[in-house]
Formats: sequence, C-alpha cells, structure tokens
Amino acid sequence: MPLKLIFDTDPGIDDAIAIWLALAAPELDVRGLSVVFGNGHALACAENAQRILDAAGKSGIPVHVGADQPLQRSYARAGWGVHGADGLGGIGLPQPSRQPDGTDAVAWLAKTLTEAAPGSITLAPIGPLTNIARLLQEHPAARQGIREMIVMGGAAAANGGNATPHAEYNFWLDPHAADIVCLSGVPMTLVTIETARPVSATPARIQRIEAAGTRIAKAVAALLRAYVHESKADALFDPLVVAYLLQPDLFGKTHAHFRVVTGDNPELGRLLVEPCATQTDHILLQTPDPDTIFELLGQHFLNLP
Repeated sequence: MPLKLIFDTDPGIDDAIAIWLALAAPELDVRGLSVVFGNGHALACAENAQRILDAAGKSGIPVHVGADQPLQRSYARAGWGVHGADGLGGIGLPQPSRQPDGTDAVAWLAKTLTEAAPGSITLAPIGPLTNIARLLQEHPAARQGIREMIVMGGAAAANGGNATPHAEYNFWLDPHAADIVCLSGVPMTLVTIETARPVSATPARIQRIEAAGTRIAKAVAALLRAYVHESKADALFDPLVVAYLLQPDLFGKTHAHFRVVTGDNPELGRLLVEPCATQTDHILLQTPDPDTIFELLGQHFLNLP
C-alpha cells in the first residue's frame, strides 16, 4: 500500500522537483500540500504549488494556504532570489488552473490527521516550520495520525549556513517554530544543509535527468539550469526528503537530539545536534551518493508526462 504523504512547502525550484518526484513514485500517495511563506509569500507559493500539480497532471490534489509570517519575527520578502522571477525558474509553467482549496492550512492538517488511522500519514515539511509548530501546539490530537516527519532544514556545522554564517534559511526564517517541532516528541528525520550540499546539479547530472525525455524531466533540467547560487549549481535540498522515503538505504543515519538556537543570539536559527549512541526520535541523515540520487530522479520522471 502506498505511503500517505503530505507536503508542507514554499515552492520554490527544489520544492517543485521534490513534489514531482513524489508524484512520480507509485510507492507514495500525495494527499495534499499545505503552503507556508519562505521562498516567497504564502499565497504566491500556493499559486506555484498549483502550477506544479498542473504540470504533472495532478491538478485535483488539495492545496491549502497557511502562515505568511513567523511565530515571533517578521517576514517581508521582495522577489524570489535564486528561484527566478516567478519562483519557478522562469521556465514558462502556465498560470494555475484553479484557486487554493482553503486558506487555513493548519486547520486542514489538523482535521486530516485527527481523522486518519493512527500513525498513517508522513509529513514532509520542506519550508519554514511555522505551520507544523502551530499544528502541534494548537491541535495536539492531530499527532495521532503522524507516522513521522522528514524535514529539510538546519545547519549544524560551524559557518555552514546559507542565510547567515550559522543558520540554514528555513530554520532562520522561523527558529522558534523549528525549536518547537524539535521538542515536540514527534519522530523527526532531518535533511540538513550539510546532507544536501554535495548533491549538486552539475551539467552531467542535469543531462542524466533530461535524458528521460518526458515533459517533466525537461522542466526539471530547465529548473536546475536556472538554479544557480554564486555562479555555482545549487544543491538538491528538498528532493532528498523524497529520495529518503523511496530508498532510505542510500543514506547513513545518526541518532541524536535536536534543538534550534532562539532568542537574542548571533547564532539565531543554528541547529544544535547532540549525537546519541542509543536510538532516539531524531535522526540526522548523512549525504548519499550524488550520482545515485540523480539516477533515481531520472528513472522516476519517466512516470510523469
């Protein structure tokens, strides 16, 4: 039986590739997308989410708009940064076919998880964790439906951040939410910036995906060619969340306890990792072989238009 999956997302180039990879996998059943601010404002990200679904022929999957501000900070994004003029690389994806299904993603998540069979739905939060923190605080009964969370976020290495020297972008945007989620007790597997950085989109790896020949494969190749940071191909951050769900044996694992730096601190948003010799609810993923990941993508995109 396919694994039921909900994304919490802020599309975003790497979000798009992650969502397409999940839609291409018969092992996964994407039940909906909750949207959060991050790469852009929440409503614009929701429009991109629908464009991504439309392109894959999956227009009917629900899209719900969530938080547009962090729990305790302010967010005022202008433009999409490395994601291009429209957040999706400017590759010409059509405008969304329909409006979002709702504007209270947290309420939708709570209802879906509360009514689900115990431990039956996996969450894939690949943006700031504001929606997820609110869900866990405001709707404790919803926890019963969560199987686990596979999260993209955090920088643990010294000077390893991409938002500041200390912090990865998702955790830096809402460090208070990230810390709440880390302390929640819900099983959490983490793809950090260190996990993802070596999995970069070199020309040869992009060609491997493009060789699949499908419309989505060609769109992914175009996105990756547009996804350049400081004149270098950026890493596949969010797609590693889905790659782990498909082939967990590709990743080394370290059991640990996670916290996130908050408060008036120059290291705001830094991920703190305390490795453990025994099994914990927190798992830190190690970098997989990059070529194997791109081969996985190329194979799966044969399954989409």
